[in-house]
Amino acid sequence: MKKHIFIFILFFFSSQSSVLAQFELPSFGSFSYDELSVAECPFDREAEAVVLRDYAFSHYDDDYQLITERAIRIKILNQRGIDRGNIRIRFYNKNKFETISKIQALSYNQDGGKVISEIDRKSIFTEKEDDIFSSIKFAIPNVKTGSIIEYRYISIMKHYGGLDNWAFQSDIPALKSCYLLEVLPNSEFSYVFQKKTNYPAIVKSLDGGRIYFEMNNIPGLRLEPYMDAPQDYMQKVNFQFSGYINSFGDQKKVNTTWKELSISLATEEDLGGTLRKNIPANDDLSTLVVAESTALGKIKAIYSYVKNNFTWNGYYGKYASDGLKKIIASRTGSAGEINLLFINLLRTYKIEAVPLLVAERDFGKVNLAAPFENWFNKTVAYVEADGNNFVIDATQKYCPAEITPYPLLNTYALIINKKTDKPVLISGSGRAFQNQVKLKGSFTKDGLLKGSCIVNSYDYAKGELIEKITKDKQKFISSTYEESYEGLKVNRFEYDYPKQDSSPLVQHVEFMSQLSETGGFVLYNYNLFTGLRKNIFKADERFTNINFGYPVDITVEEEIELPPGSRTDELPKDKTQQTADKKISLSREIKRTGDILSIKISFKQSITLVAADSYPALKNFYKLMVDMLNEPVVIRF
Repeated sequence: MKKHIFIFILFFFSSQSSVLAQFELPSFGSFSYDELSVAECPFDREAEAVVLRDYAFSHYDDDYQLITERAIRIKILNQRGIDRGNIRIRFYNKNKFETISKIQALSYNQDGGKVISEIDRKSIFTEKEDDIFSSIKFAIPNVKTGSIIEYRYISIMKHYGGLDNWAFQSDIPALKSCYLLEVLPNSEFSYVFQKKTNYPAIVKSLDGGRIYFEMNNIPGLRLEPYMDAPQDYMQKVNFQFSGYINSFGDQKKVNTTWKELSISLATEEDLGGTLRKNIPANDDLSTLVVAESTALGKIKAIYSYVKNNFTWNGYYGKYASDGLKKIIASRTGSAGEINLLFINLLRTYKIEAVPLLVAERDFGKVNLAAPFENWFNKTVAYVEADGNNFVIDATQKYCPAEITPYPLLNTYALIINKKTDKPVLISGSGRAFQNQVKLKGSFTKDGLLKGSCIVNSYDYAKGELIEKITKDKQKFISSTYEESYEGLKVNRFEYDYPKQDSSPLVQHVEFMSQLSETGGFVLYNYNLFTGLRKNIFKADERFTNINFGYPVDITVEEEIELPPGSRTDELPKDKTQQTADKKISLSREIKRTGDILSIKISFKQSITLVAADSYPALKNFYKLMVDMLNEPVVIRF
C-alpha cells in the first residue's frame, strides 16, 4: 500500500494566519449527542471500540520545559472492548526527566439515566519498568458495552528533547485525532508526516510559532502475520530538533544530512566517544582470545565472554550515558551499553569494530529521506574481519556471532564513523530457518499411529527454538506439536543442546495420534512437523508488507509401517508447486513398498520480503500449497 511522506521545517518566527484562533480541550465529562449516539464505527464495523477524540497540546513554560496536555475519549462498542478501561501511561522516569500529573478519568453510562463514575485517585499507581521507563496504571470503573470512557493528564518534560511523534492511528479506529505544537523560540524542528494518500489530513501554521495537525475517520491498524512494525504503516507525524538561531542571529543547522548525523554521533561522548576509553585487558578474556588463531575465532571468544558475564536489563538504548566503568562494575546494562562495551573489547584486541545504530523490525522502518536519530532504537556492533562484515548484538543470547540477528534482517542501519553518508541495508548472510525432520511410525488396525522423530534445526531455526525451549519447555511442546496437529500427543521429548555453533539443535520426540477409523479405513494426514498445517494468510485484503526476515528450508522424511494386509487407495501423486519466480516451492513424493509408506516433503522459500500489493498472489499460493499438503492417504484395513 502506498503512503505519502512529507518533510517540513518548523520555525518559531515563521507563521501564517489561520482560521484556528485557539486550541481548547473539550470539557471533561461533557459529551455531545453525536458521541452518545455512536453504536458502531461506520468505516470499521469489526471494531470493539472507537476513539471519539484524541486531543493534545504541547507548549513550554518560563524554564522552556515541554508541557503536553492530553485528553482521550473512547466509546466501548462491544464486550471485547471493555479492557480499554485499563489505562497505562508510559513515561521517561530516569533522572525525573518526565512527570505525569493532574490525572482525571471517568466512565459515562446511560442506564435509565446519566451515570458518571470517576476514578478514585487511590487506585492510581506507578510501576517501574526498568531504569529508564515507568508506567502509571489505573482501571476506569464501571466500564461496559456502550460506555464512554475519558481520561486526561499533563506530561512535563525537562526540555524539548523529549518531543515524541504524534500517532493519529492505533489498533482501534479514531473519529478525530489532533495535535497542536508550540515551537521553542529561536529553534527549528523538522517533522515527517507519514500517511496513506487516501487519508486526508489538516496541517495549519498559527501565530506564535504553533502548528496544528488533524486527521479524521481513521480505521484501526490490526496485526497481520509477518508484518513489519505497526508504526511503519501508522498515520503519524515524527519530530526532531534540527536547528536554532544563535545570539548573533545566525541560523545553525543540526544534522541535516546522514553524514552530519553520523559525524555528530561519532563524536558524541556517550556513543562514539566511548571508543576512546581505555578498557583494560581482562586476564580471563585474554586467555580465551589468545587461544584463537583467526579473527572470527577471537570475535566469538569475546562475544561469548560478554554474553556470559553481562546481563541485559531489558532496556534498548543507544548510549552509555553512565560510562562503561559502571557497566563493568555492575555487570548489567542496556543493549546500547553492553554493545558499546563489546565494541571496546573487540578494539582492545585489534578487531575492527564501530557502533551501528539499528531499528529492529518491531520498532519501525528508517525513512531514508529524513536523517533522524529517532528512527533507531539501539546500538549494536558492526565488525570487520577476514574480509567479511558482521552485525552482532551481544544481548542476543541464542544467536551465534556470525549470524545476523533475526530482528535486524531487511532493516536499515547507520554506521557511526566519519565516513558514512547514508544508512545501509542489513540483509541475511545466506543463513536460513532450516529444519530437517526424520520420522518413523507404525499404524495399528484401529487407526492408532505411534511414532518417533528426530528434528535437526540449524541457523535461525536453532536459535529461535532454543530460546522457546529454554523459556518454557512444556509450553513449547504444547504449542509446537500438540496444538498444531490435532489429536497428537507427545509422550516423550528430549533435546541435545548444540556444543558448537555449527552443530544443530536436535529434538527427540515420541508421539501418538489416534485417527478416526470409519468403515474399516482411516485418512492419514502426513503433514506432520512442517509448520505448514494451516494457511496463515486468510484475510481478503492486506494492509502491510509481508516480511519473513529469513529464507526457509524444511524437509520431512517419513517412514510409516502399515498393518499386514492393509490397502491404500490411489496415493496422492508426486507433485511440485512453485511461484512464477520460483522463489517459493513445495515438492511431495509418496510411495508404498510392501507395508512401508514412504513420504518426502520439501519446502523452500528464498524470498524474504513481499509487498502488500503482491499479497493476493501469495495468499493464493499458500492456499494451494496447504491444500496439497493436507491431501490425505486413505488406508483400508
